[in-house]
Amino acid sequence: MTKILLIEDDKTIVEALIPALTFHDFSVYSADNSEEGYKKFLSITPDLLILDITLPGTDGFELCRKIRKTDQSIPIIILTARVQESDKLLGFELGADDYVTKPFSAKELIARIRALLKRTERSQKTPSLVKLGSSEIFLEEFLIKKNGEKFTLSPKEQQILKLFLDNSEKVISRETIIDKVWGDEYFPSPKTIDNFIVKLRNKIEDNPKNPVFIITIHGAGYKLVTN
Repeated sequence: MTKILLIEDDKTIVEALIPALTFHDFSVYSADNSEEGYKKFLSITPDLLILDITLPGTDGFELCRKIRKTDQSIPIIILTARVQESDKLLGFELGADDYVTKPFSAKELIARIRALLKRTERSQKTPSLVKLGSSEIFLEEFLIKKNGEKFTLSPKEQQILKLFLDNSEKVISRETIIDKVWGDEYFPSPKTIDNFIVKLRNKIEDNPKNPVFIITIHGAGYKLVTN
């Protein structure tokens, strides 16, 4: 049974979500603050984390950062009443995989949980080691080794890179990247996609300003060249 850890201090939300998730065959654990949540994260090793941002004490952003240092692959869904784009971008930068804005329905959240678990399951089938020039890419470990240096991949960088690897030599538009990596969870701007590409190039390319693997196809998008 899939184990879900819900870290949320709003009792009304907790009391509504636990029976709804249990009904759909999820095993649910809960905590109402960051300290307790982190202890339960370490003790029960959940399959997915649902994390509120406005927690007492250490907020959810810092907890997300802390958890990502321990486990870079666990799917994380952020719950929040904040709607600013900057908050969403910060959540993704810290390692969140999805972002649900309050108020929301249990049905919506369950649909997002299932979609995220499916994406995670598919990504686990990807070869664990891919070589591009002097770079060794360890997708399962969210790690790139290049010329003696190590670079950590964020969850979104890993998903974008996997999309390129699964479609090597094909042109992938920014819209396709948004659809395949973010889905309906959030609609980043094309500039956000460009920023992720820059970060990936800095970690993979020997000369990021003159890339030979992730190349720009002007007016169309990007393409991963492996030969």
